[in-house]
Parts: sequence; structure tokens; C-alpha cells
Amino acid sequence: MATTYPIDPARALPTAAYRSKAFEAENRAVWRTAWIFVGTADEVAEPGDFVTTVLGGQPVIVLRRQNGELAAMSNLCAHRGTLLATGHGNTKRFQCPYHAWTFADDGRLLAVPHTRRDDVDRADHGLPTYRAELWHGLVFVSMGDGPTVAERLAHLEPIVRDAGIADLHHWTGQRSEEVWECNWKLAMANAMESYHLFQVHPETLEPYTPTADAYYLLGSADGTATGGRSSSGEDYTLLSLPPNLVAVVSDGNLLWQAVQPIEWNRTRIITGGAYPHPSPEHSTGIGRLLGLAADAATSLVPDFLPEDKAICERGQAAATGDFEPGPLVPMEQVVGDFHHFLNRHLHGAPVPPVRTSAEVGIARRVDDAEAIR
Repeated sequence: MATTYPIDPARALPTAAYRSKAFEAENRAVWRTAWIFVGTADEVAEPGDFVTTVLGGQPVIVLRRQNGELAAMSNLCAHRGTLLATGHGNTKRFQCPYHAWTFADDGRLLAVPHTRRDDVDRADHGLPTYRAELWHGLVFVSMGDGPTVAERLAHLEPIVRDAGIADLHHWTGQRSEEVWECNWKLAMANAMESYHLFQVHPETLEPYTPTADAYYLLGSADGTATGGRSSSGEDYTLLSLPPNLVAVVSDGNLLWQAVQPIEWNRTRIITGGAYPHPSPEHSTGIGRLLGLAADAATSLVPDFLPEDKAICERGQAAATGDFEPGPLVPMEQVVGDFHHFLNRHLHGAPVPPVRTSAEVGIARRVDDAEAIR
């Protein structure tokens, strides 16, 4: 399980973590074994609904079978490996556009045109299937084995259950997608921590979610909950679920950002949100502020995503050099939890149990704003 770079959970990652040699090892050890966020229940709500994605370089179809079961299977035809489907849609079966081999929604090979029945053993040429699970309206897929999503995230259950995010409406029209020229870990760690807000987002986020009011709640290698207090006086919770999902929960709203590696130095960034009401006009609070930030035409605050993109790409530009990784400060404990996740998957290292802010020695909030400047 060795990889190409060392990981010290208490320190920043070395620049070798953002180079090409690490990418294939991560594809195998992380993206093809962990639970990966792939979308929302609304996208596959009805029998026959499907969406396509890529996990660790492996094309995957996520679907709602005709019997109502949530499922996932390979998106490569068992004949010559052609993509069976692209984008999203609704169908009862999948037919390859190359030679019309046809598969059922459970992966069974149904038809092989212009052959005798015994020319191809259909039982031996079905599509591999993977685990798919729903967690509070969010869909996760894993190509590996081990605990379920609910078991992995049991320590976060009280926080998420009380927020009621499973009952929210996902605004698919507000979803955005773009490519950043950076490694996926740079984008993920940036989304997790609030330590950079005062410096990177002085006019966009800092006035609404001050760095000084951010705090740690509890966390582990499987997921961390941090929080903060907005300028309006309401508290928000930030859920960081490695390897690819960060979500803000506030005032009954949910905003999420997902990362999807394309290459070692290119990452697809997908943002979306879910709210108590079916349209933006009826939503309130910081969830509305953040949920609309991706849509510059209707945003109530300036769009902060270009600032995140710029700082992550600046970090990637530095990956050609070497340095002695510096220590993570207390406000970056969530990044340390992420490093434990990486250490477990890449090195087989043991990880600490779930810890609260008191157990890791982190104050609930920083009262002295000058301490971070």
C-alpha cells in the first residue's frame, strides 16, 4: 500500500503529493475503495433514472432500477469497452452504441446481435456492479468493501439528522461545474478549512463568515464537522467528508462542493445546493447567500469561487519545488483529519478514533481576531 509521498497528519503535505507519480496510487487506493459522493437522490428519483460519473478512472453508471433499488455498475460495454451511456437520462436497459450489446439495469447481458446463443456466454459477460447507498439525500458509491456509509459517518448522524437535510429540495438549475488546474487534494483541503477566509476572501466571505468565529466540533478520518458564526448571528456547520465532499449546513439549507480528479493537475469542481423551498426566491439566511454565490447574476454576495480557484492553482504552480512541510495550526485540525484518511488508504496506517474539540485541545472559537492576522 506504499505510495510516493509521506504523510504527517500534523503537517502540510509535501509537494510530491501534487505530482503525477502520486495520482495512479491514489486512484487505486482511494478512489476505487472509499465511499465517493456522486450526486443527489433527486437525480435518480424515478425508476430508470441514471447519471454517469468516473471513479478512479473507472466510468460508472449510477441508476434507479425498475424495482426502485439504487444501484451502480460499470459504464464499459463487456464486449470492447465502449461507453454505454453519457450524461444522464432514463432507460430500462443499456445498449452499446458500437455493436448493440444490450444490458439490463442489474448488469445482466441480455442480447448479442448477429450471434448464435452459444457464441457468447451471457452469464460470464455481465457488467460489474458496485455498492450504492443513500445518506440523507446524498448518493455515495464504493467499488470496495468494508463498512456502510451510515456506519462510516455514524459520529456525524446527530448533527445531520437535526439539520433535516434529507427533506430539502435540490436546486439542479443552480448547480455549476468547472475545471481547476490543480490537484484534487488542494481543492479539497481548501474547501474544508476556514483559516484562509480572511486572506483569500476579504470582501466575499470574511464579512459574512468571519475567520475568527470558526470552530471545530468533532471529527475523524471518515468525516469532520466544523462550524462558525455568520455576521447575522446564526451558526453554520461545515461537513467535510473525504475524499470528495464538503457541505455547509445553515438555517435549514445545504450547499455542497464536490471534487472529481481528471488528471494529477486537473480537477472538476461541482457545486450544488438543497433548500427548504423549491426555488431561490423563497429561501433565506446564509444558505441563500452561499447557494446563489455560484450564479453571479443573482448572487447576494460576490462570487468567491474564482478566488478559491486562483489560490488552488497557485498552490499547484508551486508543486514543482520541494520544501519542508510546515505544521498545521489548530484551525486546520480538519485538514489533519483528512491527512489521517489519506494515511489509512495509502499507507494502511491506523487512525485516531472520533475526537471532539476538547479532546484535540482546540477552543470552540477564536475570540481574539488579532490572533489570526
